[in-house]
Amino acid sequence: MSAGVDRLLGPVAAREQSRRALLSLAVAATVFSVLHHADHVIRGNHSGWPFEEAVTPFTFSLLIYAFILPGIYLTARGHSIAGYHLFVAIAGLVLLGFVHFVPVGDYEAPMDDIYAAYGSPLVGFLALVILAGLVTSVALLAVFALKALRAHS
Repeated sequence: MSAGVDRLLGPVAAREQSRRALLSLAVAATVFSVLHHADHVIRGNHSGWPFEEAVTPFTFSLLIYAFILPGIYLTARGHSIAGYHLFVAIAGLVLLGFVHFVPVGDYEAPMDDIYAAYGSPLVGFLALVILAGLVTSVALLAVFALKALRAHS
């Protein structure tokens, strides 16, 4: 191939690689999110409507799907929306950090409310792995989205 064609394919290939990474990380974050929400319901603590009568922070956290699923759809259709993924990831990290790690009010303490709630070290550990996977995938989504924005602007 000629040098001119290589230069043209370079940025296109980089954008495609970036788009695929964002898609993979957004899907991973969604899978971990579904598992973590299921964990809340199975544990029966820090859950809320529609699984219990009360509207709680859990209820509002379900809105994340209204934001992340359109991003996955658009990214899968070939759109480069790194800024959108960055916004969703940062909002998700703020929500996760505040609800799980800031000791105010009725926050969900990972060791007391997740690990110890099961009474089984193996199941409690699995629940913590799911939370760690969720936080990690959302953080990586933010990092890759920022990297994509910087590379393509």
